[in-house]
Amino acid sequence: MIREAVASDREALATILYRASRDVFPLAGIERVDAAEFDRQTAGERILVAEKDDRPVGFSSVWDPDHFLHHFFIDPAYHRHGIGRSLMVATMMRYGSALSLKCNTSNTTARTFYRAMGWIETDEPGGTSEGIGDWIWIRTPAAASALGLLPEGPDA
Repeated sequence: MIREAVASDREALATILYRASRDVFPLAGIERVDAAEFDRQTAGERILVAEKDDRPVGFSSVWDPDHFLHHFFIDPAYHRHGIGRSLMVATMMRYGSALSLKCNTSNTTARTFYRAMGWIETDEPGGTSEGIGDWIWIRTPAAASALGLLPEGPDA
C-alpha cells in the first residue's frame, strides 16, 4: 500500500533512511538518523510511504517547487519485492511525470532501477558531495524534454 506520510511514521522512516543511506553512502560515516534529522532532511517536502504488513518499508520525498525527488529509499530487507516500482509509479502519479533526481555515480543498483523505470541519465554536469562522492542528474523523459535534454536523431 502507498499512502501519504503521517507524523507517527517519522521514527520508522528515519530508520529506513539510516539503513539505506548506510549501504548507499558508506563514506559518509552516517552513524544514526533520528526523527529530528529525518525532519531536517525532508523539511518542506511531500512524502509518500510504502507499507507492507502495516508498517513503513520505504518512502519518497519530493521538493515540489523544483519537481525534485530528493529521497527514494526502500528498506534493504524489502529490496526486490516490487515495492520500489510501486512507490515510483505512485510518486510520479501523485507529483507529476516531470521529476528529476541526483544519484551517486557508484550506486549502480539505483541507476539500473531508474533506467528500468524509464528515467534518463543526462549529459548535464553533476557534482561531488563530501562523504557521498560523485553524482549525476537523472530525469524522467518529461523533465529532460522540458529542459531540452533529450537526445536527438533516429538512434535516440
